[in-house]
Amino acid sequence: MERDEMPCDALFVGAGPANLAGAIHLMNLIEAHNAAIAAGDKTGDPIDEPMVVVLEKGSAVGQHQLSGAVLDPRALDELIPDWRERDDVPVERFVQREELAFLTPDSAVTAPWIPPELDNHGKPIISLGRFCAWLGEIAEEKGVNVFAGFTGHDLLWDGDTCVGVRTGDKGIGKDGEPKDQFEPGMDLQCPVTILGEGPRGHLTRRLIQRRNLDADSEPMIYYIGVKEVLELPEGSVEDGWVVHTLGYPLDERTFGGTFAYSMEGDKACIGLLVGLNAADPQMDAHHLLQLLKMHPYIREKLGDGKVVKYGAKAVTIGGWGSVPQLYADGAMIVGDSASIFNPLRIKGIHLSMKSGMLAAEAAFEAMVRGDASADVLRQYQEAVDSSWIREDMQPGQNMHANFKKHTISGLVQTAVQYAFGPGPLKRFDQDHTYMEQSAAHTPAPWARQEIPYDGTYLIDKLTDVYNSGTQHEEQQPAHLKIIDTEICATTCLEEFGNPCTKFCPAQVYNMRENEASGRLEMEVDFANCVHCKTCDIRDPYQIITWMPPEAGDGPEYDLM
Repeated sequence: MERDEMPCDALFVGAGPANLAGAIHLMNLIEAHNAAIAAGDKTGDPIDEPMVVVLEKGSAVGQHQLSGAVLDPRALDELIPDWRERDDVPVERFVQREELAFLTPDSAVTAPWIPPELDNHGKPIISLGRFCAWLGEIAEEKGVNVFAGFTGHDLLWDGDTCVGVRTGDKGIGKDGEPKDQFEPGMDLQCPVTILGEGPRGHLTRRLIQRRNLDADSEPMIYYIGVKEVLELPEGSVEDGWVVHTLGYPLDERTFGGTFAYSMEGDKACIGLLVGLNAADPQMDAHHLLQLLKMHPYIREKLGDGKVVKYGAKAVTIGGWGSVPQLYADGAMIVGDSASIFNPLRIKGIHLSMKSGMLAAEAAFEAMVRGDASADVLRQYQEAVDSSWIREDMQPGQNMHANFKKHTISGLVQTAVQYAFGPGPLKRFDQDHTYMEQSAAHTPAPWARQEIPYDGTYLIDKLTDVYNSGTQHEEQQPAHLKIIDTEICATTCLEEFGNPCTKFCPAQVYNMRENEASGRLEMEVDFANCVHCKTCDIRDPYQIITWMPPEAGDGPEYDLM
């Protein structure tokens, strides 16, 4: 097939905070380099008309970004020192008051103090979607070519050196054949590619597997995060507040927690994080979110609200122990794709941004030298290891492993490690290995409780899928691949009760009766998908693979 080819100097795949910060920083480095040469302060050749590209699979920058988003501004201070004085910075509010509570099914115990790691006083509350859209505008002003609506479909190789990315074809029919409006993807040929696709990036996985970059790290492990934005009565939101809770609706063996915070105008959001190593095979994060909203402590704060937006996303929580080798010949990995997240603080945006900036410094060095080999890009790994990223992340490196058995013991172990140091790295396995078979699992008393949906405050899953704004061209091949659906109809049904029909936060997977055979068989409603990748991670048989659909498809997370 004839494909267009486009050479570029640096290619960032994914327009999240890591890559946008990296692209901005790279342009600043090039500008300073050229100015120093022009002034006679530096020898060498200027980098004229650099072709720096950012690919984004969403319809616009920010549309596929979701986070709990109380921002630690440390990296932003380095990247854009005057951001507080700018009129266009999209800050919802600044935190003025905060609470931490432990919930039981019918009560709440509020902590008398906020642990330092969760102290957010004075920090900005942001919508990550709006924040990334703002960073994208700044990047374009500096000359970065931001291409929204383009997926990175495959890595390009020269031997074992990554030499760019092929974008996804557009206009492929359900049968896999080109339609009349078919457009082949193009080959972006580049000496240095920076992968910042977010959690469970499919190109990142291919790079890691091909170059064995995770040989010395623990598996990447995840939360599923579900979040709603609510509109509250006019004038009811007056300041910036943040609430974190532990306990209900999670049982004592399930790792996770919740958050709620105020937003601009009269909006607030609420979110739930659940470890994808949950033992319960019928774990349903969306259902648990509705249970959370029924709790008196939460209903008092948000009960007059109307849900206007919904989304879900996997969150990397393995921490420092899950970070793989970050470089290979021609490529680097940044942000969530590299498990750069602090589970102790429940924060990762500032770490992602800093990782993108450090990768940009290595990319700049590669551009100046004309050499993007692993020997040159290794400086990115060395910079991360000696930066405040490691200082921030390492104290919580065993947090997930601490909570493998029980919430209380996990809290005690984590507190001891916070006081005396994390100690040796504890080992852990991939999330799906911890799921218990249905016959062996006893759910929490409330786990299967019915929800009295009202369509305003308590929302059923399909209505929330509508609230996510997700859209997919249905006349295309399904981007969710199940290797063997016979396993779904037999072994998985018998052993686990088809957990994907519950853990998917968008009701993509449904067991429906086959009229001819009379048995239940799997149907995949891929048009519902919100790109969280939970199925790829939690499926107990690892027979589901998430791939990007046609570019521009997916959720619309402008407020998230």
